[in-house]
Amino acid sequence: MGFLSFLKELFNSAENVNNGVKTGFRFTQKEIKEIVSVSKKENLKYFEVLSKMPNLKYFDISFLLSQTTLNDEKIEIIKEAQKIYNDEEFKANGQTQSDFIFRVAANLEYLNADNINVFKELVKCKNELYDFKDALLNPVKYLVQNEAKVGYAFEKIYTTN
Repeated sequence: MGFLSFLKELFNSAENVNNGVKTGFRFTQKEIKEIVSVSKKENLKYFEVLSKMPNLKYFDISFLLSQTTLNDEKIEIIKEAQKIYNDEEFKANGQTQSDFIFRVAANLEYLNADNINVFKELVKCKNELYDFKDALLNPVKYLVQNEAKVGYAFEKIYTTN
């Protein structure tokens, strides 16, 4: 499907929503118009792909299309990130899916298939950081194995009777 035919279908679908006809889009005409109006022109071709990702909300898609520079590789990274997101793991730390998407967007330039699991662990940490550039560029440096070292707090213990 070409870009122009996609846009035609997009606006026809939006018009059908106004007329009460069910379409394949899950957004209202107003939401679609707003997404299209704030999106970077070069990112518009990815609207269809992002809208088919069931976990992305209207605001998430709008943010990705307007605040990042997308390409096919980055779309694949976003798909992978969606696969590793788990509500139970993240909501336990008070993080929503939108928080997760914002962190993906902030680190999109540095994410790849090799460091996506390190990214997941960084995001699961309860913190306000969004930029994980250093850890993602050299994930091996930041992976720490749990070592069991026994140590004593006191050298001598005194007891009294």
